[in-house]
Amino acid sequence: MPITLTEVFLKDTNKLDPSERDQLFSVILKLPQVFGQPHIHGGLGLRKLHHSGIYETRLGLGLRLVFGFEQNNLYLHRIGNHDDIQRYLKSL
Repeated sequence: MPITLTEVFLKDTNKLDPSERDQLFSVILKLPQVFGQPHIHGGLGLRKLHHSGIYETRLGLGLRLVFGFEQNNLYLHRIGNHDDIQRYLKSL
């Protein structure tokens, strides 16, 4: 499954420390295999956030990854803390 990284997502990743980037990379590798399979993705804390097909998964205690799924493609939109993600969702 193709994965598209948005410009904002790339800017967000530049703010992460190396251990957070490692966590992010691990989750990104798992997403295509587990998306749409609830019994498998339970450990990622995957959940739908928005009526327009926006989803969230957790990276540890402080970070959240927001992504969408369209036409068999994952779009990684944002990564940030709870407040960052809430601001992003309000802008939709």
